[in-house]
Parts: sequence; structure tokens; C-alpha cells
Amino acid sequence: MESPLRIGWIDPKQMVTAWDWRPIFHLSPAMYLERLGAHWSRLGGSAECLDGWRVSSNPASVAYDERVEMAPIYRMRHVGDTQLLTEAKHWEAPVVVGEPFCVRPNDVLVRKVGKVGAAPVNELHRRHPVDANVAIVRGLEPAMALWVAYCLNRPLYRAYLERLEGMTNLPRVGLKQLGSMPVAPPPAGFGEFARRYAQYLMDFDQAQDRLSRLRGEVGSWVGERFADYKDFMSLALDARRWCRFEPEDLVEVLLISVMEQRYLARRLRQEGAALPLTKLASVNPRHPTVEHEFGCKVLRISDLDDHLGIATHLAEREDVAWRVQRRPVKRFDVLVSTFAAESRVAFAAASMGECVLPTEQLVTLCFHHHQGAYALLMESALVQAQWQRLATGSMQRFVPPASVRQLVMPVLDSVLAEEWHERLVEILTARSKAQVNLQEAKQKMFDYYRSVHPAFEDEGLEAEQGVAW
Repeated sequence: MESPLRIGWIDPKQMVTAWDWRPIFHLSPAMYLERLGAHWSRLGGSAECLDGWRVSSNPASVAYDERVEMAPIYRMRHVGDTQLLTEAKHWEAPVVVGEPFCVRPNDVLVRKVGKVGAAPVNELHRRHPVDANVAIVRGLEPAMALWVAYCLNRPLYRAYLERLEGMTNLPRVGLKQLGSMPVAPPPAGFGEFARRYAQYLMDFDQAQDRLSRLRGEVGSWVGERFADYKDFMSLALDARRWCRFEPEDLVEVLLISVMEQRYLARRLRQEGAALPLTKLASVNPRHPTVEHEFGCKVLRISDLDDHLGIATHLAEREDVAWRVQRRPVKRFDVLVSTFAAESRVAFAAASMGECVLPTEQLVTLCFHHHQGAYALLMESALVQAQWQRLATGSMQRFVPPASVRQLVMPVLDSVLAEEWHERLVEILTARSKAQVNLQEAKQKMFDYYRSVHPAFEDEGLEAEQGVAW
């Protein structure tokens, strides 16, 4: 379908003062924002726009810094819709400190390449560096930082920053361009709402922080309990090594990595330090099954986050061609990605509320008791070292579901297991509640936004973009 011909009257003064003479600019949302914000203050007038860390991980490069090997970094994928999407490593203590490219409270992080987006930083976020493809807007008051972050996620402001210049096909935001952008002043009453919204963000991040601490406790417990197997847990799969295997360690898959796992499992069972997974849980249980798959949602590997969680919005069964398991996800199920290189674990702390079928690229573990504790142990170095060694195939990237039954799990004291389970359920419940509050507050945020940003006047362009400006 061809785009409708766009016609508009351009004031001669605008032609003279504008930085772009092309019709595509003068008939775009970028110029609309310029006209709408003619009397608004510019972002650079009240804040400083900074670049991220320009560093190379190549030791031969002049931009190489050895700290990049260990430092967690906030990258473009971590800049969500008015929310910083952290990974587990971001809750570790900073390696790089005191640099201008390290985040500070009330900073706004802006994606500079491709689709623009922005997220505010609060006091709980660890002060790690940001990637060079992310800009930092610094010096705003808390309410204004939240307002700017939200505005930059709206299509009108994104279109202003995503305009193409020169011969490039990929938008890239410059600091000068970001600083010259007009920003509407927050409407009356926004300050009180901003404090409430910021509290919801803090509630969410406090849950993430508590989860990080709980994970650290579990990791320390495993490290101390299995200190004799430290080399096994830290040894890379491609490292040169030797070991004497017993005949029972040799299986139909003649890979040294698989034999190592069998060797470790046998040793731990003999020492009474671990139990077979099959004694603790059902692997991919088949009952109860659904009669009709259509009408259900599908849980894929990409729907598992880095914090034992499951995505809120899942694909419909009729929209996905993946083969799925027939048993829907139940409360306290533990789901594990079979992708060995970057295995993720999710824990269903609450009922899903609808029929959700996991794909066959996920393994469902139905533990008989203390499910949350074993979900945490599935992330531990001891279990993950086994998991990676069970991967097969030409690239050794996926773990066959049948091989999962060969895993052994540490023996847990029932009191400690119950404590870990209850803490994990409490943390994930609090995080889910905060996320619901944030989703509800975003609708109110849009109402504030619309009160100072009239609906986009060009209905044809609005329909073409498929969004409301």
C-alpha cells in the first residue's frame, strides 16, 4: 500500500531557521515537536548530556581497559520503557567507580542507536558504567528525570531523535541533538504522582536487590560445601584436563564433558553429598494435560528473564509454531532453558491464572518439596557445571531433556530449604505486585503526558505509524 501524499504549509521563517531543508523533515513529527515546543526549555539547558564508556575488549586496541573484562555494564538492551532492566550481574559490587560514565541516582539513560528509549536510575542501582551506545542525561531533579524518561519513550520524542541524517540507514542520537530537544514542562500535580511512581520502581528494585542477596547466600553455601570440587565448577569446557574414569562413567555419548558429569555425580552420591534429581522431582511430568492447546499461551525460552521470572505478556498458541508440552505450568514449577551456553531458570511463585504451555525447548521440574530452594540451587555453580557438560550435538549448545535426569542436587537441610523457599516466594510476590502497580501507574502517566501534548495533528501519519503521538 502506497503512503498518502503529504502536503503542508511551511512558514518561510521555519525554512530559514531549521537545520534540515528536506520536505520529509518539515512534514515529520520532529518538526511538529519543534513547533509545539517553541517556548519550552531545551533539555541541555537544565541537564548535562554525557557519553558512555568508550572502551574496547580487544587487548591490542588503544582503547583497551583491563577493567572491562570484569565490570558489569549497562547496555542498550537494559534500557527499558521508563525502567532499567537489570541482569543478575548488575547487583554485584561495582568494579569501575568514580568515572563520569558510571551511573548516579536520578540519571536518565538513553539508547542512542536504532529505536530510542530511556530509563531513570535510582539509589538502589549499582553504579556501574554504561556502554558507549547509551547516553547519560545528568543533573535533573527526581520528578523531572522521570518525566524526561517517560517522554523519550513516546513516539513523538522518539521520532524527533530517530530522524535520519546523511546516508545512514540506522538512526544514531548525538549529544548535541539530545541537548537541543525541547521538553514540555511537567503538568501541575505531577510531582506527587512522580514520587509515588518512583516508589513503585524502588519496590521493584528492592525485590531485585533482595533476590541478589539470596542468590549470593546460596552461592556461598554451595561454594563452601563443595570446596573440593572448585576446579570442576570453574573449569572451562574447552580447557585441557585429564581424569581417570570408571567403566560406569562411560555412556553411549563418548564426550569427555558428559563423562565428567557422570564422574562427578557418582562421587557426590558415594559421599552422600548429593541426590539424583529424579528422587527429588518429576522431569517433564505429563499430567494433567490439556485437551485443547488453542486458547492457551506459550512459554518460550525468551520469556524467561534473568531473575527467576516469567514474562507477563506471552504469545498465543495459534501464533506460535513451536512444539509444546501438553501439561500447563503449575504453581511452584521450576522451568529451565535447555540452551546450555546461557541457561536460565524460572520459578512459578504464583498460579499463572491461565493455561500456559511451555515449549519443548524448556524442561519442567516439579519438585516434591521446597521448590523455591531447588530453583535457586539450579542456578548454582555446581548444577550449572553439570548442565553445561550434558550438552550434546555438533555445537554442544542444547541439553537433551532425557539427559537432565542425570543431574545430582546437593542434599539440603530441611530447615534451610524451607527458609530459602519462603524467602524466594516472598521476594517474587513483592516484585510481581510492584510490577502490577507500575503498569497501572503508566496509564496515569500517559494522562499527564497527554494533558500537555495534544494528539498528533496529522491523522494520516498517525495511522501509518500505528501509534498515538
